[in-house]
Amino acid sequence: MASHPRFDLIILDCDGVLVDSETISCRTLVDILSPLDPDYDLEAVMRRYLGRPASAVVEDYERMTGRPAPESFRRDWRARLFSAFSAALQPIAGVREAVEGFDVDYCVASSSDEERIEHCLRKVGLWDLFAGRIFSTTRVQRGKPAPDLFLLAARERGVEPERCLVIEDSVSGVLAAKAAGMTAYGLTAGSHFAVLDQRRALIEAGADRLLGAWRELALPATAG
Repeated sequence: MASHPRFDLIILDCDGVLVDSETISCRTLVDILSPLDPDYDLEAVMRRYLGRPASAVVEDYERMTGRPAPESFRRDWRARLFSAFSAALQPIAGVREAVEGFDVDYCVASSSDEERIEHCLRKVGLWDLFAGRIFSTTRVQRGKPAPDLFLLAARERGVEPERCLVIEDSVSGVLAAKAAGMTAYGLTAGSHFAVLDQRRALIEAGADRLLGAWRELALPATAG
C-alpha cells in the first residue's frame, strides 16, 4: 500500500519510525538519570519517555534534584545523545523504499526539535526525502499525546484530519493521532520493542493497525 484512497496525507513520526533511535536515546537517559534514581533502568525510561518531548525529561530532572535544570544539563545530554547517534544510528529497515513509493503527500511530525531531526535524518541518509516536510514539537504549545502537532501538520499541508494517516511507534503518538481524528498505524520495527513490547498498548491506545515492518505497508489495508 503506497497510499490508500481514503488518505491524502501520510504523517510520519521520526524516532522509531524513520530512524532506529529510541534504544540509543533511552540508554543515554539511563546514564544521566539513574544516578539520581536507580529505578530509572532502560525499561522504565522507555515507559516514561517514548514519544514524549524533551521537556518531560527536564521536568523529571528538576523534580529529582529540587532545582531548575542548569543549561549544562541540557548541553551535556545533547552532546552525549548526538555523539551516540553519530556512532550507531541506523534507519528503520525498508523506510526509504516505502516513502519513495508514496503517491500522496507526506511529512514528519516529531516530538524532537528541528536540529535533532535533521541530525538523525542526515546521519542515516534520509534527509533528501524530508527536507521542507518537517514539523517539530517546538512549534506547538502542547506535545504528544496532545493532538496539536498533528493538527498543525494537516492544516499547513492543506488536508482535513480524517484524510490523514499517521504512522507512529509510541502510545503517546497514537493517542495524539486519534485525538486529532486521524487514522493511526503502529509500527513495531524499532529495536526498542525487544526491550519493551508495546504492541498491545498501541492497540489499546487506539491504533487501527499494527505493522511489524515497513514492507507490510504494501499489503492490503485492514482499516477502511
